[in-house]
Amino acid sequence: MLPSVPTTLPGSRPPSSDPLKKKPEPQPKPQSMHGRALHQSTSSISSSAAPDELTQRFANLMGTTHPINTVASTASSEFSVKMPSPSDYTSASRPLGPRDMPPPPPRAAPPPPRLPLDTKMAAGMPREPSPTYSPARNLSLPASINPPRSTARSMVGTGGRSNSIAASSASALAPGTNGDSDSYFPPQSNTNGASTERRKSVHKPTELQITAEKLYDYIRMFNILLIDVRSREEFDAGHIWVNNIICIEPTALYDGISAEQLLDRLVVGPDEESTMFSKRNEYELVIYYDESTKTNAFLHKHVRSERETSLKRLYDALYEYNAEKPLQRPPIFLMGGVDAWTELVGTASLKMSTTASQGQKALTLRRAPATSRTVSANLQRRRLREYAPMDPEEERRWLEEARQGRAVFDQSLEEDEEGEDATSPMYRTTEDFLRRFPEVDAGYAHQSMVYPPPRREPVAQYVAPSIPEAPSRPPPSRPRTSYSGVHERQVKPQTHNQQLPIYVSPGRHGQMRLHKTGLINFGVTCYMNSVIQCLCANADLSNAFLSGRYVRELQRDNWKGTKGIIPEAYATLISNLYKGDVSSIRPSTFRRACGAFNKQWVIDQQQDAKEFLEFLLDCFHEDLNITWAKPPLKELTEADEIARENLPRPYVAKVEWNRYLHRENSLIGNMFAGQHASQLTCVTCGTTSTTYEAFWSISVEIPRDRPADLRDCLRSYCSTERLSGEDIWRCPRCKVDREANKKITITRAPDFLVVHFKRFSASRNESARKVRTPINFPLHNLDLEPYMEPPITEEQQAYVMANARDGVAQLTGLKTDPAMNGPFVYNAYGVIWHIGSTLGSGHYISLVRDKARGCWRSFNDDRLRDFEPGQLTGDDRLQSEKAYIVFYERERVAGGVP
Repeated sequence: MLPSVPTTLPGSRPPSSDPLKKKPEPQPKPQSMHGRALHQSTSSISSSAAPDELTQRFANLMGTTHPINTVASTASSEFSVKMPSPSDYTSASRPLGPRDMPPPPPRAAPPPPRLPLDTKMAAGMPREPSPTYSPARNLSLPASINPPRSTARSMVGTGGRSNSIAASSASALAPGTNGDSDSYFPPQSNTNGASTERRKSVHKPTELQITAEKLYDYIRMFNILLIDVRSREEFDAGHIWVNNIICIEPTALYDGISAEQLLDRLVVGPDEESTMFSKRNEYELVIYYDESTKTNAFLHKHVRSERETSLKRLYDALYEYNAEKPLQRPPIFLMGGVDAWTELVGTASLKMSTTASQGQKALTLRRAPATSRTVSANLQRRRLREYAPMDPEEERRWLEEARQGRAVFDQSLEEDEEGEDATSPMYRTTEDFLRRFPEVDAGYAHQSMVYPPPRREPVAQYVAPSIPEAPSRPPPSRPRTSYSGVHERQVKPQTHNQQLPIYVSPGRHGQMRLHKTGLINFGVTCYMNSVIQCLCANADLSNAFLSGRYVRELQRDNWKGTKGIIPEAYATLISNLYKGDVSSIRPSTFRRACGAFNKQWVIDQQQDAKEFLEFLLDCFHEDLNITWAKPPLKELTEADEIARENLPRPYVAKVEWNRYLHRENSLIGNMFAGQHASQLTCVTCGTTSTTYEAFWSISVEIPRDRPADLRDCLRSYCSTERLSGEDIWRCPRCKVDREANKKITITRAPDFLVVHFKRFSASRNESARKVRTPINFPLHNLDLEPYMEPPITEEQQAYVMANARDGVAQLTGLKTDPAMNGPFVYNAYGVIWHIGSTLGSGHYISLVRDKARGCWRSFNDDRLRDFEPGQLTGDDRLQSEKAYIVFYERERVAGGVP
């Protein structure tokens, strides 16, 4: 018997006892929900050759090999498709169970990180080449030479048509290149702003301490911040007289203090000092000192004195704990401090102040009085070079590159005396004749005239013939190599014995003929090309470099120079210019050498030709300065200044010039350096103070509203000027600020005078704009005597003999010095034009005089032409509004002495 099963499950609701609620009756399926059967036509039924199409498709999908009979019952009159029975699935090809999962793939690398959202992403993606870029693919260049950066047409120069800042845009370069890469990807931007030429790094210190002698030169050369680590009272009693100096008291320093925390403690001092310290990262060098500490041994000591502890804390704050504004170089310690500085230049180089007054705003460091005893007078000089010293290996590489490909000259190119005919030299002996025209060896007959011949084995004994054979030269066995000007001549360095010397025609009267080789403009370098061509026209300067005379005076140990790199690179460049075997060359090596000491010269932007001229002459001067190692002379005391004001000015000018030559004596200075005297006169008491300074060029103001003459500009340059307002002068006698009259007089005329027209001027409310006033300057017989200091008189000589200790010696040198005695007549030999409206754009052209041929030559980069100045009219005249710099040569009298 089966147990009874309850009709109600647990948890379920019992059936309703309501008779009205009954289960609905089943209804047939609505017609709309019935599936539509596939009917076969009578013809398809009668045909038994193969199943219908749908059946075959099902069979293919199910994997069966036997045909399925879809007509299961003949009694069915609807001929509908029937589903197969399970017995039909007997095929061995059908899987009998679930498929296995595929094997897992090998473990792949983790997905790359997500790229940051950068709006500059498009700048880093590949870009299509510029339509203006068409590399010259038919050139066969060495592997070490990069392909040209512009079109094939620019390889022979742009001709000065568009030499401006726009010419250095991306359209003028291969896409994604800076001239050093062949990739089409753009270079990565340097967010730190560091230069790729010679990056400054705080992790590569070159010096951690300097002497007072070096500081004396550093102040004039670089942008320096001085930190006086003494009490405020000691600082006000006397500190080094410079503009950028602050005082940090030892009480403000403690162990572990950071530069940011130290800045907060400077709020009690002068506002100017806080501003300087907040801009500490903008200075090239930061130098700190105290009263008399000798060395920086305190950096490594374990036991330090109180002063040494303060210096160590400041060094750590500036170098170790200075994350926000790191210095360009580690801070440098001044050995000996104030005592060493005073011992070197005297107490007159110290400045007193009143910054310790409580509740009183600190006094601003005033401009130093215009006297010869002040050191800060040299601070206004523009920095021409950057602080970027080289290590020995880097210096060696630069010197090798600077000398590579230099041409050699076999004779001195000094100018012969007047009247001596150098075109037909007379040879006294047979040996002299054969030395000038050597016998042609048979082995040379098959050598090229371009490349140097192989080195011959020395002959055991040479017997000179009684009658020398007529000199002759073999024809070249192959055509000369064509230099297209894409790069400088790449020749392996040869010695003098291996390379045939090059003959340069002396021209008429022994004067050296000017070359006819242009300079290719690449990367907006017309400012550099124009300066080089004008310097090449200077016969004395070119003789010094072509003859190798400059090598005897090179001072490679002078840290203020370029270790001889710039002079060596210039000697290589000028030798290739005067070789004359090509129409133009590309001074890329010389440009890179200049950029190693001032990175603005390798930037593809238009620069000022005058600034580059000053940079080049300054490099030449320092590298050839034979007295650079002498210690500076002590500054004059106030009593010495007063006594000197009573002496005749020509005598004092000679004394000051000798003081200048004490540390600034070079071949370049003897050519270009002059001297002027700037005298300030107090309008209240009449006290005078005179400063004697050397100049390398004269910058004259030009009027804006009318044409003028150079003589008018020089007259305005030497006229009296009233100093008032912000330019007031602190009178040494009144001890307060006074209005003064300023007057400049030329006391020493240079052999080569450079006159610069101030065509770009700016006011406080407007940017610099060009002054287009035409200036009429004479090409011949410019007399400088009206602007010179009159010669010393007999009465003045007697006064000097009675009141000066070294009056006899100085007067003797004064009378025999040609630069201080007339005549002062000059002739122009070079002019630089500036074509354009702004200083940062436009184009420079040089027009120089070939003294040997008696004509003028225009160098428009690699294009040149000869012309006569007298035949030019209108805007083509040399004295047009385009004239920017004029080069003059002092006329020589009989005997070759000015």
